Amino acid sequence: MSRRLSVPLCLACLCAPILLSTQTAVATEGQWKPSQIAQIHPRAAEAGLELDAKALWDPAGDERTGGLMRASVNIGGCSAAFISAEGLIATNHHCAYGALQANSTVEHDYLKDGFLAETRAEELPAEGRSVRILRSITDVSEAIRAKLDGIEDDVARAKAYDQARNELVDACEAAAEFRHCRVASFFNHSEFELHEYVELRDLRLVYAPPSAIGEYGGETDNWMWPRHTGDFALLRAYAGPDGQPAAHAPDNVAYAPAQWLEPSTEGVSPDDFVAILGYPGKTERYLWAAELERHHEQWLPMRVGIYGEWIELLEAAGQRDEAVGIKVAAFKKSLANRHKNAAGKIAGLDRLNFVATRLAEDERLSSHSDEAKATLEGLAAISAARRQRASRAFLLDNLRYAPRSLVIARALATWAQERAKPDLERKSGYRDRDHDRVWNRLQQLTKDHDAQVDVELLASFLAYADMLDEDQRIAGFDAILGAAKGQGGMPTRRDGVAGPPEPYLAAARAALEGSALANPEALAKMFEDPKRVAASKDPMLKLARALLGDLRELGQVKDAERGRLLELAPSYFERIAELRGRTLYSDANGTLRLSYATVQGYAKWNDEQQVAQTVLTGAVAKHKDAGEFDLPDAVLAKAKSASQSRWIDPELGDVPVAFLADGDTTGGNSGSPVIDAKGRLVGFNFDRVWENVAGDYAWRAIQSRNVISDARYLYWMLDEVEGAEHLLKELGVADYQPSAAKPGPDSAPEAAAPEGAKQAAKPASSKPGCGCTVDGEPWAPGLLIFTFAGLAGVRTRTRSRR
Repeated sequence: MSRRLSVPLCLACLCAPILLSTQTAVATEGQWKPSQIAQIHPRAAEAGLELDAKALWDPAGDERTGGLMRASVNIGGCSAAFISAEGLIATNHHCAYGALQANSTVEHDYLKDGFLAETRAEELPAEGRSVRILRSITDVSEAIRAKLDGIEDDVARAKAYDQARNELVDACEAAAEFRHCRVASFFNHSEFELHEYVELRDLRLVYAPPSAIGEYGGETDNWMWPRHTGDFALLRAYAGPDGQPAAHAPDNVAYAPAQWLEPSTEGVSPDDFVAILGYPGKTERYLWAAELERHHEQWLPMRVGIYGEWIELLEAAGQRDEAVGIKVAAFKKSLANRHKNAAGKIAGLDRLNFVATRLAEDERLSSHSDEAKATLEGLAAISAARRQRASRAFLLDNLRYAPRSLVIARALATWAQERAKPDLERKSGYRDRDHDRVWNRLQQLTKDHDAQVDVELLASFLAYADMLDEDQRIAGFDAILGAAKGQGGMPTRRDGVAGPPEPYLAAARAALEGSALANPEALAKMFEDPKRVAASKDPMLKLARALLGDLRELGQVKDAERGRLLELAPSYFERIAELRGRTLYSDANGTLRLSYATVQGYAKWNDEQQVAQTVLTGAVAKHKDAGEFDLPDAVLAKAKSASQSRWIDPELGDVPVAFLADGDTTGGNSGSPVIDAKGRLVGFNFDRVWENVAGDYAWRAIQSRNVISDARYLYWMLDEVEGAEHLLKELGVADYQPSAAKPGPDSAPEAAAPEGAKQAAKPASSKPGCGCTVDGEPWAPGLLIFTFAGLAGVRTRTRSRR
């Protein structure tokens, strides 16, 4: 293993020689770990933060005494926050989407109509979902290294790493019930931490607006600005009668968090300080150049092409049958988001010419020493091997998007297979601790199943698999292709044929005939009996068992690469840090972080200036009475008198809907609470602008902007549209009255230009940046995104109460 790196505070930038026009701005790059809060506090205070460091994070505390950052919680890969003393949690509408779908029927379509529980008894269970509150962080770097030192074989090193993590997790979770623990890697496997969470497993839906608010603008506006989406939802966490975590039960009581965010009724204005608290999922700003090049040329285009095909298939299925549309809604939404993200990353990397920049940087790095050259050659060899197997690996890696019957079969076969091993040696996600999680997932898959969608998805997989070279064939799929083998695979879009050709549809129908895995009763019997799984002749289980062989072969290759990267990645990070002349913050990895920022607009790629805030007038101006831009009648009616509402922004003269900040965010920050300088809740992070989609690879001060739903829009909806006085009281804002006089509607900045374009933006504050400059201007690699329009979600003019 590489020697341990010292990674102190630095508002780091990836300083590469690239000529980019910039304006003076606060350089707020960085997703800061809790342990770094004390270090970054002076800079954050200079930017406007009024809290002291320990008010945000006290390492000596726990989930009740350890600071305001612990109010931010993790919900199934999204971020969220406690916002009342009675367990009320705010997150994004799209983060609650799966729970809304699971509770929806054609008669009660909570996705389309929205949902409001007027009493605690009416709150709907969010089955299979939990809330994780960070309790403690322990540095376990030395313990991990001790397990890896002296191991020469790459596969053995990877397995030793897995076992070391499992041992630490088991010891942590054995200390108390309802604990979830994980070992996280930082700075390219240079440091390791054990994160202990309190897990609340009784989560219930309280409020979600109709999709016409929560998804307003649909995929057309996704990753775009200006934005007018009310992307918020409310849930509640419950505990046992004694106040301690417990499984879902009728006599549970609302959980009482010690850390929760108080609302600000003042909101924000341009140049205000804000901070984003949450669990960013994954950035790759320290990815070696050869792998970045492979992403750009191969992996991202595959996502665009194949995901686009599957989205069209699901869209057509939903149009055929409303009930099927509900079943596939969350699946389709996930694919659409990833599809547009991938296309946008390509556009952003092209715009910055960033691949060439990074290749040149690694070339300079290679010339520094023989050890640096050897490191880069080892990394390049991994990328070359990934290129060679890319098409085959892509299909196997994306089996989670396969027919629901096959996804169930694969999970069932894997669960049975792993149970034959000692628990410490099992795959992540299939250990004893994962029993309930796996079962809940399987139950939801049975609810999402549709026979015709299964046929079409399997046919698509077969068509793509039939295009593989002979040395890359997938044996499991070849075994069921039958007469379809060699029929040409999936047509390209220019061939004018939609969906998989008939030979593959026929093969899929034959392969699925007789499968009963979507039957919950049959599934329950097999889940607890590995012998029954092994003996089953269900055709999808037979296919899953065959595919497990393909997956096992691929897994062995990946294990060798993981073991190799445990040696190469720390070495690369150490050298890239030296080359850039400063230490760097760690890439996002799903752990709690803080990013501080300033509310400000920006200039698009065409130099069109964008203001920092949008208002209700702009949402109404976009209304088209159909499709993605179809506001509910109740909202349209109330919007007519919005300028007289107590929830307007006095400077804007209208109800604020969304705002921009130059925060450093990524996937996983969805639902992140956004706080002001005093630590009060002002909004909910939910997106980034198009010019910042490639920020997972590169952050750029002048166009890295995150999009935030203004909390005052939520309060306006609860107050004037929903009549949810009980929730306003719980939030402590029911009696709020503005002190400032409200200007008339003529002052609303979007009245003349509802799309927000070609308006003068306030100049960004002239404050110190990160110290990383290119030709005297602040710069860092940033995220950009490409357009994919027209996937209209289900909209409505009505809403449902329980």
